[in-house]
Amino acid sequence: MRNLLIFLFILISFNLFAEVLTYDKVFTNLKGIKFYNNDNFEESEKKFSENSINYPKDSQLHFNQGNAQYKNGKLEEAENAYSMTLRDENFKDKSKAYQNLGNVKFQQKDLKNAINNYRNALIENPSNEDARYNYELTARLMNRQQQQKQQSKDDKEKKDEQKEQQQQDQQQKKDEEQEQQKKDQKKEDAEKMLKALLQKEKEEMKKEKQKLSVDKTRSGKYW
Repeated sequence: MRNLLIFLFILISFNLFAEVLTYDKVFTNLKGIKFYNNDNFEESEKKFSENSINYPKDSQLHFNQGNAQYKNGKLEEAENAYSMTLRDENFKDKSKAYQNLGNVKFQQKDLKNAINNYRNALIENPSNEDARYNYELTARLMNRQQQQKQQSKDDKEKKDEQKEQQQQDQQQKKDEEQEQQKKDQKKEDAEKMLKALLQKEKEEMKKEKQKLSVDKTRSGKYW
């Protein structure tokens, strides 16, 4: 009988201790929610972080922590918190966790992973209209980026083609100028040669006349 009473006392004490722990968790979480609703995200994060450290297996606490960290601009920390939440197969609102993780990746400009997370959110809950809206928005942005990327590629190719054509035109012009210079040089050389020949012929004719005049003077004959 005495042993039974001791056992019951220990059991009751354990239950009370568990209730204290649960109360502490719930009370801290409520304070965090209150701060969050009042846009005091720094204090909210402190309470949620305190709870998640004390109760690391509670995925809801990590989810709340991730929400506060996201609001504080701590994207990497929020990503880790949501990832820890999703490790719990029994977490009730995985769709929301995927959606929020998608929001983190969207803010990080990682649209590919953002849309993957929004897709997972819709798989978990096809009625999640916020996730659907974000999915469609991200899909449009990705499509626009691809179009801009393709346009930039086309513009670059066009610019490269124009540059290449300009270089070809310049080279052709240079070749034509060099060819013309060669022709002009040949013409100039030919004219010089002709002039030299004419000058030589003229000098020879002059010499011939002078020789003829001397011969006439020596012979004393004139015609």
